[in-house]
Amino acid sequence: MKSIKKIRNGEEEEILKRLNILHSEIGVIRRQLQRLKIEEPLIAEITEALHMWEEEAGELESYAKAALGEELEQLLKAQGYSLEGNYPKLKTSFYTILVDIRSNRVTLYYGPEAEKIAATPALPERVCDEIFKYDAFLADRVIDEGVFLANLFEAYSVCLHRSKKRIGAEVPIPEILSTFAFVTQDTRFTKNPVRANYRDYNRATFSHDLYSLKERTSGGYEMVTVTARRRETRSRYDTLWIPASSGRGELISGIKFREVMK
Repeated sequence: MKSIKKIRNGEEEEILKRLNILHSEIGVIRRQLQRLKIEEPLIAEITEALHMWEEEAGELESYAKAALGEELEQLLKAQGYSLEGNYPKLKTSFYTILVDIRSNRVTLYYGPEAEKIAATPALPERVCDEIFKYDAFLADRVIDEGVFLANLFEAYSVCLHRSKKRIGAEVPIPEILSTFAFVTQDTRFTKNPVRANYRDYNRATFSHDLYSLKERTSGGYEMVTVTARRRETRSRYDTLWIPASSGRGELISGIKFREVMK
């Protein structure tokens, strides 16, 4: 049977690759045993081998989980990061690390499984590389707060006009984000609005830009984020996670501006 040969040939492979082979092929072998007509002595031999491979898979999985956590913590600590949580969900800085040892896969999210930023093999160095790369991208962003707030107020005003609302009304996150993304396009896009000239601006970037703001007023108006209510958290696209200097951050459902009292 091909599945048996595949497992036996995996003796020299890396632990994670072998673990993936074991879990995927054991299931295949069990299904084949139920379907094929095989003589009893061979069934007993295959069943014994399956038990042996299942024990090996359990041992490898326990080892791989512990090794990944320990090495990941060391690599992050060396760069000033801390690691929290338990398998399969770990956290560091703005990021959630979702580990699937059996599939040799790690999925990285900005926020609490909010915005997917990368998927890598379950190798600590690769995971850290992705985290450091994205963190550097966010850290290198320098925004002019006055321009940012002016553009946000313009996008807010456009949204109010569409919905026939007045200053002070909340504009939902999907609406304000999409409008803001178009308001902030450069002249290449406004002159020729094709895909090649469009500058990406995603939810994670918007979240971090809002988090980075020290100023919140523009032209006599103050920007206010609206904390999401429970009924608004059913779809992740209806809310936006904003980090906090301490704690878990918060989910917001919208943005509004209000006139500053003189």
